[in-house]
Amino acid sequence: MRPFLLALAVLAHIAFSFAHVPFYGDNATSSGIVAKVPIHRRGGRVYNPEWISNMSRFNEVLKSSLKRYSRSKRELHGNQVVRKAISLSEKLAAIGEDGSWYANVELGNPGQKVEFDIDMTSSDFWVESTTSVRGTRFEARNSQSYVSKDRLGFEDCVESLDSLVFGDKKFNVEFAHCNPPRASLRTLDPSGSIMGLAHSSLSQTSLPHFFENAKEKRKLADSIFAIEFKNDFSGVLSFGGLARYHDELLFAPVKCTGFWQVLFKTVLLNGNLIQSNILGTIDMTSPFVLAPAEDVRMFYNAISGSEPLGNGFWSYPCSENPKIHLEYAGWWFPFKDSSLGKVKEYSDYCVGPLVEADLDGRWVIGEPFLRNVVTVFDFGRNSVGIRSL
Repeated sequence: MRPFLLALAVLAHIAFSFAHVPFYGDNATSSGIVAKVPIHRRGGRVYNPEWISNMSRFNEVLKSSLKRYSRSKRELHGNQVVRKAISLSEKLAAIGEDGSWYANVELGNPGQKVEFDIDMTSSDFWVESTTSVRGTRFEARNSQSYVSKDRLGFEDCVESLDSLVFGDKKFNVEFAHCNPPRASLRTLDPSGSIMGLAHSSLSQTSLPHFFENAKEKRKLADSIFAIEFKNDFSGVLSFGGLARYHDELLFAPVKCTGFWQVLFKTVLLNGNLIQSNILGTIDMTSPFVLAPAEDVRMFYNAISGSEPLGNGFWSYPCSENPKIHLEYAGWWFPFKDSSLGKVKEYSDYCVGPLVEADLDGRWVIGEPFLRNVVTVFDFGRNSVGIRSL
């Protein structure tokens, strides 16, 4: 599809798109609240198109991402495919990793400041208190409202209940509180917490999902959460509604419950069709766009001079400056970044945003695309909405 044909196709979709656009209103309604909090990337931005690429850091972050995605499996429930967590004896993801997105919250009464990491591949709320000086430690004994309940099927973890202040809104939350003993290697890890934002089928603990539990208690205005990037290293996470008003959101249904996996109708490179009907998991914690090796090779083979770099990464001549679009719900959305930075100092080659990954044929749509949009995740309607910023 040539660029002028793309423009004609976009115009042809305008009437349809605008006629089928739900929108969410202001920051509060009479039936609930909207809680919002700033989020930050730990260690700063993983990549920058203007920088020299740190391939060592890229490889470490990629390794961590692939590990998180390896801890689930597909199951058929009736006529629906669902992602389920694989039973593990350890927590689902590491806390305080370089490159992870986190928010500052207050847990307990009086409130203790705790950083919680955002995880789009699980649905559990973990709090880990280690003896390490790194991270932010929660002391249960210092909270007047802390309640310890049953021991969980994870070493040194108990079901717990306490109050959580998210932004300026307070919730009562259930979570797994883990206290590894001094003899354990885990106690050298940073203290902190993880909040999983995937569907409850990916729960390891079977505790109530924070989001679903808050909605059931009529705390939240709507069964949605939204993520909006503000700049290279910060953004806003909101529960119950949007941090600020956006209309013209385009929604599509989730294709496989568990991850937020949706259909992208086409992938365009410089206006030309490269791929059709890809299943993409929306994951704001991924600084890359991950895809099957065959799809990635097809993509870079369409860019003159492209070369593999190893470990799934590719490079291309920076002068090519590729224009990448994903078609979603009848509209073409551009990538924010088509480069992860130069291969090395004084090089004329840039590292591309698509990276090879073996993920059962699916894509992971990460930061190079998501930095250009606001994304709304709707539990009630099991759908994802996107709008350009």
